Amino acid sequence: MPVTPLLCVAAGAYAVAMYAPAFTLSWEHSIEKVEWRETWKVQGNVLRIVEARIKGTGAGMEPPPDAKLKDGWFVYAPKTPPLRHLELPDSAYTKPMRLCLDGKCRPIRAYLPKGAPADKPVEITLDPHECGENPMPQLPEGYHMQQPETRTPNDALPNRVEGGE
Repeated sequence: MPVTPLLCVAAGAYAVAMYAPAFTLSWEHSIEKVEWRETWKVQGNVLRIVEARIKGTGAGMEPPPDAKLKDGWFVYAPKTPPLRHLELPDSAYTKPMRLCLDGKCRPIRAYLPKGAPADKPVEITLDPHECGENPMPQLPEGYHMQQPETRTPNDALPNRVEGGE
């Protein structure tokens, strides 16, 4: 049975580990106020972007020539090489970047432990050492998950909101 990848989401010395084979980042362009989305998948020990979406066009946000217009979004597959980590800057001029797991989106800093510095960029990495010596997967209140080795094909996916506990 394949093991679901362990993502580390960190800001400064504060970090959380979570199981996720894929995730989406969503944010608003600072000038045009148009939504962007990027979907990433874990492939081995790297992160690979598999799709990007732009909800419109404007200054500095022209979609590439191979983008297709689908349901009001310009959709394309970026040609970005695989990365070992992502560094996600925040801006005081935009809404917070959101991290989406299994279709549920939250501000990315909501995944971090209380006390995480707001002035440090958020990093997403597959390096478990970034989450401490023995990272324990955690999720925000209201989320729960099963360890990958105990899941069966009929079980709910990890990181899915299953109601309050």
